[in-house]
Amino acid sequence: MHHVAVSILNYNSSRSTIACVQSLLSAQHAAEGGYLLDVFIADNNSATEDQDRLRQALADIPNVHIQINTRNQGFAAGHNGNLRVIFLRAIPDFVWVLNNDCLVYAESLPALLKCSSQHPEVGIWGATVLESDGETLQCAGGCFYNSWISTYRQYGHGQALASIDQLESVEFDYIAGASLFFPAAVLYKGLCSPVSAPSVKSGLDQHWLNQSFFLYFEELDLARRLKQGFSMAWCKGALIRHAGGSSTGTDGGRRNRLAEYHSTLSALKYTRMYHPGRLWCMAPARYLLKCLQYIVKGDFRLLWPLTRAYRDFVCALRRQ
Repeated sequence: MHHVAVSILNYNSSRSTIACVQSLLSAQHAAEGGYLLDVFIADNNSATEDQDRLRQALADIPNVHIQINTRNQGFAAGHNGNLRVIFLRAIPDFVWVLNNDCLVYAESLPALLKCSSQHPEVGIWGATVLESDGETLQCAGGCFYNSWISTYRQYGHGQALASIDQLESVEFDYIAGASLFFPAAVLYKGLCSPVSAPSVKSGLDQHWLNQSFFLYFEELDLARRLKQGFSMAWCKGALIRHAGGSSTGTDGGRRNRLAEYHSTLSALKYTRMYHPGRLWCMAPARYLLKCLQYIVKGDFRLLWPLTRAYRDFVCALRRQ
């Protein structure tokens, strides 16, 4: 019987986290013991009220494990800490890095396990990620990235779930970060060491996700670090609903300042790591396009975090 460990982060969004965990437990119950499941939650130093709500709802469930971080470590470092706990306390066959604002369908995990058994060469599996309406595709497995101007496209975005069979499996640039499903062996030996950005030290605690990124671009970095012999693929039958935002700092479809700052800073770091010759094009193109976008929308509040990200990136380069 396969043992699956799920890594989830919580940051002041315990209601979403509780709903996500409950969907996982309900799916396990529906599978009637078809797999073993352990859910590991790392709280990134949420408010006391949010932590208390999380504990009250989930702490007494035997296969749910909660740890509280003393600071907000971000996506990469938060999951890395969780993965260390997972591998210290369990020997899973698979690890599912899942956003806390996802709701898992009953057939999702059995579908992922079946896909993984049939295709052992796949190192990262993507899911069929749906919008909150449950009828519209947000992303069919993965995305495509334009490194010249730092834009991305989600495969199948906006199409009806009913049309999913018309979509073919394709080669992605990366798997959508809301749902990253790994054979445990890939996390043990299938990733190259991460490249560090300016001002970020390398170390053993960066073995899995690259802690150069606080939010965003971790999944792109993972795709670049998959060792030869491993690939990425989409498991059509793995359905999840993704509200979006509670894990990355957007609210009701409206990006906040923290999200804008880190998405831009991460884009600059990623380009310098993997496409340094394109930084001269990407950096001004992203800035001008973003400024134009926010001016047209009248969303002037995001111009400062956008500019601050560029300033901090340049300062880090100078310190190096």
